[in-house]
Amino acid sequence: MTEFLLFCVPTLIYVVVQSRRRDRSVGTAMRLAGVSRGTPAAYGRAVLLLVPLLAAGWLSLALVPAEVLERPGVSVAAMTSVGVAAAVVLRAVGEEAFFRGLLGGVLIRRFGFGWGNLLQAGLFLVPHLALLAVDARLWPLIPVQFTAGWLLGWLRHRTGTFVPGAAVHAVANVAAGALTAGLLAV
Repeated sequence: MTEFLLFCVPTLIYVVVQSRRRDRSVGTAMRLAGVSRGTPAAYGRAVLLLVPLLAAGWLSLALVPAEVLERPGVSVAAMTSVGVAAAVVLRAVGEEAFFRGLLGGVLIRRFGFGWGNLLQAGLFLVPHLALLAVDARLWPLIPVQFTAGWLLGWLRHRTGTFVPGAAVHAVANVAAGALTAGLLAV
């Protein structure tokens, strides 16, 4: 819950500050931050991204030695817990609000899609580098995190909203963790 709030508060502040400008309404400020429900087509694109995201997530976890995944700090084995799954969902939504909604929107408007999306994907990678502090053998997750950040940034750019990306991000994280937990149990 704390991570969710830490990621969402900057986006909320951005919306408030932008909506106080004379030439901007709250709706315009929310649109700039990618806060909208999205169209059915946006969710269709998100579903199409789910397959490669799940495959890449599962493959990267399959490359990590089982003893690393079973460590208490990694918590993949605990993905069967509803509380852990809820925390994973909230973290994914918060990450999307901040990295794709706020940062992606600002950086893509400022630098164009190519550089802006590359920058937000790189910034998305930074907090995930902490995985290497837990165990360097978690390195296969790092390229997947960057690629997922780039793909979700593309989705945000194409749809104008981070919400479909948040949904697919949450589903991919929970599903990859549950699949891996299931494999560890076998």
